[in-house]
Amino acid sequence: MINSKQWPPYHLVEDSIEETAKKRLDKLERLYHMGQSKAWDGREVLDSLIKKHGQPRPDPKHVEPLRRMLGILLWGELAAWAISADLAERIEDFEAKMAATSQAHDEARHFYVLRDYCKAMGGSVPRIGGIGKHLLLKVLHTDSLAEKLVGMQLLVETNALAIFHALSDAKLEPVLTDLLPYYEQDEARHVGLGVMYLPQLLPQLGRIDSAKLVAFQLQCAGYLMAGGAVLREDMDLLGIDQRKATKYVIKIQSDMFDQMLKTPKERGVKKNRDSVRGMLNSSKGIGPAIVNFIHPEGGVEAITPFHRVALEAFTKTSVAIDKAFA
Repeated sequence: MINSKQWPPYHLVEDSIEETAKKRLDKLERLYHMGQSKAWDGREVLDSLIKKHGQPRPDPKHVEPLRRMLGILLWGELAAWAISADLAERIEDFEAKMAATSQAHDEARHFYVLRDYCKAMGGSVPRIGGIGKHLLLKVLHTDSLAEKLVGMQLLVETNALAIFHALSDAKLEPVLTDLLPYYEQDEARHVGLGVMYLPQLLPQLGRIDSAKLVAFQLQCAGYLMAGGAVLREDMDLLGIDQRKATKYVIKIQSDMFDQMLKTPKERGVKKNRDSVRGMLNSSKGIGPAIVNFIHPEGGVEAITPFHRVALEAFTKTSVAIDKAFA
């Protein structure tokens, strides 16, 4: 039945709307072509780096914490591969589908190269803890396209980008140090899919779906906070400043949020705020307070006894949960 309030469909002949949509879709299509032009041969790159530096042999005191960090990244890349392939199948816009397809190819390469690097280090391919596993499964299993995009693009990808960046800066092992910039380059491009496509998707959410999206983000944030607590000792051993890495994640997420707010209004979008409907900005509200609790400025030596006790309890509980549900 034709909706009398929406007929005639004037938008079909309004050039301004058509031009706005075309610009957005052109940007999404460029993500695909950019991905193709910047694609790198994973085996060739890893083999050349090993030939240049020799077999990867980190400092013995770094081997196990590094292996655990790489395990999280490795299985995160496998999940991102599956999620982006699912998005490529389900997204209706052709240009966005192309961008998701390009990302799926990148994530597949990231997974097998990281797997091969771990094997070259010696020992078995690392497993993932229970908290990381449940976070990835939550994003994998959701039927909501909005939740899947926010979960992968805003949460998983930004945290992965921060870890790649931190490990690269730490210069723990020359092959890994030279390899990780390839990952950073790809991951920085991947967040573009969410920035460009979510402003089209989120205005369509009703109140219930918006509330569900908020709840989904809070649950994922809980997993990420607990996961960060589990990694505290490993990151300290690797010389990585967790507070700095977390603030780097928040900056990326805040920049994405701001870019989405600046998205030109299209048909059906009453105000730019609709382009971030149901999304949480980690740089606002209680976000900074949570960062100060989990990653206090000046370290645990600078906090109050009560804060120290609460933080130790949170960390021990997180570690126990991570082991129990692995």
